[in-house]
Amino acid sequence: MKKQLTLAPIRTAPGPWGEEDIRRMPTRGFQKMLGIVLDEVTKERITAHINIEDHHINSAGAVHGGVLISLADSLGAMGALQNLGPMHVTSTLESKTNFVRPCVSESISGECQPLHVGRRTSVWYTVVRNERGLICAHIWQTQIHSDPNS
Repeated sequence: MKKQLTLAPIRTAPGPWGEEDIRRMPTRGFQKMLGIVLDEVTKERITAHINIEDHHINSAGAVHGGVLISLADSLGAMGALQNLGPMHVTSTLESKTNFVRPCVSESISGECQPLHVGRRTSVWYTVVRNERGLICAHIWQTQIHSDPNS
């Protein structure tokens, strides 16, 4: 029997999201599958971690780069969602990653902060670290803020 998909979003109303909305994001969908655990949620800083499991590992035995990028993309979106104008929604416009070292670790953590928050875009910087605190990747992303009715 095919599993029933839950396609309903957490929230459909435009405008800024509150901490309660943000904290619900990792409870389902892709972010749940990744295993994102939110530690701190503010407009100026979002931190989270992932406890690494077999499905996070690449064929060389390190955490797959897509896991690091996905963590950063999720955190940047969470930051942008808290900083939207009243009728705006957001999506990632672009992302750039610098991998510093292979991430061989039982857990990873991400810390995301805004570099710019404007009316139409915001830019977010996330650093991803291994369990020893060593930097594995630097990720910059731009979020577009748009009015879905215009």
